[in-house]
Amino acid sequence: MDWLTFTSKAIESLAWPLVALVLGLAFRRKLLDLIPSIKRLKAGPLEAEFELAAKQVLANAAEAAPPVTPPAEKAPSDEKPTGRETVAWLINARNDPSGTILKAWGEVDGELFRLGQQMGTVVDPLESTHKVYLAAMEILPNETRQLVRQLRELRNKVAHVEVAPTPESAQDYLLAANRVIELIYNFRKNLPNYGAGLHA
Repeated sequence: MDWLTFTSKAIESLAWPLVALVLGLAFRRKLLDLIPSIKRLKAGPLEAEFELAAKQVLANAAEAAPPVTPPAEKAPSDEKPTGRETVAWLINARNDPSGTILKAWGEVDGELFRLGQQMGTVVDPLESTHKVYLAAMEILPNETRQLVRQLRELRNKVAHVEVAPTPESAQDYLLAANRVIELIYNFRKNLPNYGAGLHA
């Protein structure tokens, strides 16, 4: 192989990568705008289905009518996430969507535990979460019960690594979970033994 043939073959093999690099640099801003769309396409049907389900739960939770509650003093054990904590969780959902969903379900589960404890159906903090869930679900109004079921189903998909949630679906889940916690909390205020020295 002579020098001229070698040079032409080298230029030929490098031509397309150089053109792609030049176009990439010239249109980098447009390419960066396309990356979120590519991630959604890559995510697949399960993740898209999960994202739609999370949006639906959020919409249902937003429409849920809060129970009518008489004015009551806040019990010391009834600590709900503050606005700042919620904002921090929403930001964290961008980095750890799965962790955010699991943590949000833990907060719902905690409120269910307090409900079961208040009604005397759950006493031991080491009770299995399934028993706590079942005990509290018997007491809740139907609309809230449906929301809790939907949140639990989505949480299970994440916990069993059936889907990899997007940051947007994690944020929707978190907002829906906060609304459900508020619904359960307001429901508890109308029940006997509210604020009677329950453990947080």
